Amino acid sequence: MHLIINWEDFLQHHWQKRPVFLKKAISHFINPVSPEELEKLVIEKALESQLIQRNHGKYQLVHKPFKGYASLGQRNWSLRVEAINHWHRGAEEFLALFRVFPDWVKEALTVVFSVPGGGIGPQTKPSDVLVIQGMGRSRWRVGDRGSSPVDDGQNDFSEAMMDEELSSGDMLYIPKGSAHEAISSEAAMSYCLHFWTDNSLRMIRKWTESLSDESHRGIEYAPSPDLLLRDDPTEIRPQDITALQDMMSQFLVQKREHLETWFVQEMSQTAYELPKSPEAEVYAPSQVQTLLQQGHPLHRLMGLRMLHIGNRYFVNGESLDSDYAAAWNIVARHRTIEGHMMYQVIDNSGFMTQLTLLINKGYWYF
Repeated sequence: MHLIINWEDFLQHHWQKRPVFLKKAISHFINPVSPEELEKLVIEKALESQLIQRNHGKYQLVHKPFKGYASLGQRNWSLRVEAINHWHRGAEEFLALFRVFPDWVKEALTVVFSVPGGGIGPQTKPSDVLVIQGMGRSRWRVGDRGSSPVDDGQNDFSEAMMDEELSSGDMLYIPKGSAHEAISSEAAMSYCLHFWTDNSLRMIRKWTESLSDESHRGIEYAPSPDLLLRDDPTEIRPQDITALQDMMSQFLVQKREHLETWFVQEMSQTAYELPKSPEAEVYAPSQVQTLLQQGHPLHRLMGLRMLHIGNRYFVNGESLDSDYAAAWNIVARHRTIEGHMMYQVIDNSGFMTQLTLLINKGYWYF
């Protein structure tokens, strides 16, 4: 599979501006997940999923455990599964097509399997979404970003800016805040890549909580002499607020390094559950070294995030020794590690000890 997209043009003219339909954006499309695999995963792994039924044109969530397709009939339902790339190797490899974007902005890959008449009801999401059509055909309608928010499946939006039928390899971009809905004319799989978003107030709250946890001292504030004398002692003037704002900005500048560390630590953790690695023995560094030298590939746990800012590397919120930044960069950029990729550090006992600790935590496995 190959992406056929001018990303620079896409980002300049469409990203967070207006929806766009990209016909055959992926050539030689291969469906990464089959309906049968999806059914088995949801049942066996109890994945986070939603069963959506359509009755008389209205969509509703089914609030009971999913037990398979057999009892659902041939029409008017869909199954939506979150973070499928955490649980299915083919889905994770498919997501790698989009590493043109930073790893930390890609939130999760959701898959929707629909039978004829099934789909997702009208809804508005706070994140940007790329919809990639797999098997079958689905019709997607996208409303204006300025339209009123829509609750999942309960309301409708009267006018659509875009109304397109997607077939295998087609892609649709939906800006955050745009109402949208989909319905399938046949058995179909749609893959929805959601991009990270957050609220400034929530981020400030989480960051300041981390400051409190580490006993950081703030800047003591008192009005400067030029703000003290005034005719009306009951008045708070605009310059008082400006001075307060300046003090807060000064604190933010002082804590820039802490903000960097907090953010990369925060973003190296996924919002979704990580799978457990295959059962394995507890390794010693010498065993890991030997296995890599013998050509055994080392696989990263699906869904695991590894990010860095400068030479500071983090995996799932944990800080790594910056002395081995070059080696960590190789580990971060590749899903599978071969021994020859580690030739510069494979005899370094310090690095091998740290790598072994990560393997024994289940983050990587042979």
